[in-house]
Amino acid sequence: MIRGAVRFGVPFSRYLLGMKFPPVLAGYKITHRCNLRCMHCPYWKRNGEELDFGGVIATLDGLRRLGVRILILEGGEPLLWRDRHYGITDVITAARQRFPSVCITTNGTLPWDGLPADRIWVSLDGPRAVHDEIRGEGVFDRVLSNIARCGQGHAFVSTTINRRNAGSIPEMLSILRGKVQGVTIQFYYPYGGLPDNLFLSPEDRSPLMDELIRLKTLGYPVANSISSLLEMKKSVWTCEDGLLANAEPDGTISRGCYLKNRGASVCSLCGFTAHNEMTLAFRGRWESIRTGLDIFFGRTATAL
Repeated sequence: MIRGAVRFGVPFSRYLLGMKFPPVLAGYKITHRCNLRCMHCPYWKRNGEELDFGGVIATLDGLRRLGVRILILEGGEPLLWRDRHYGITDVITAARQRFPSVCITTNGTLPWDGLPADRIWVSLDGPRAVHDEIRGEGVFDRVLSNIARCGQGHAFVSTTINRRNAGSIPEMLSILRGKVQGVTIQFYYPYGGLPDNLFLSPEDRSPLMDELIRLKTLGYPVANSISSLLEMKKSVWTCEDGLLANAEPDGTISRGCYLKNRGASVCSLCGFTAHNEMTLAFRGRWESIRTGLDIFFGRTATAL
């Protein structure tokens, strides 16, 4: 773990020395296609070019040249990506030859057993009635069934908190206790750049953060660090967006804010809490460094 922490902390040491640093994490939206129509997600509404396997490999190589160490395959629904006889398993296998940590996010409606990813995030946004209101009738039961079948207690859940589900997050954590390795939370971001009826204001999210901190200390599966949960109570948190890289379905690569090429960027509305966690780690907050190592590398951190 010490060796892993030292390598993971390289950008922090460069920051102290005033040096430039490469991006640590890249989100690669390999497809916009999705089998769900979630109310808070803009990506299933978008079309655009999608690369064949050769183009995907070229994009992975481009991210590696930037210095990326953690790759997250996203969508849409990345399990739907296919090129002839190539599927997402082939992409993950190729990515593992290029990056120390390869992760994937899925809406959980399709089985993912056998995927060779280091970490799998499954989207879940509340107990049955709330989740199905956001993502579609019957989706909750399919997700829980796949978590039991494929997750074997090791999957992580990704939860996007908005005005519709904020009050039910503690109940969801109770349901997931013992079923998943952890739950990472983020907040809904209005991609149009203006607050809407799903946006949860900092004033409204503050009591929930206090409750999540309390539940975390009681052993509920809240994966975000307490340091980051406290930051989320602020109206604006700072972000070292140089730590990030992004890739689009057509292979376009950019550095910086997750919203580049994707939506209006308004820092005061930001809900991408993973970026806050990374920033705290970058600035030397040990709790966030440990959280990042545990989430992205697990037992493999010593091999970095």
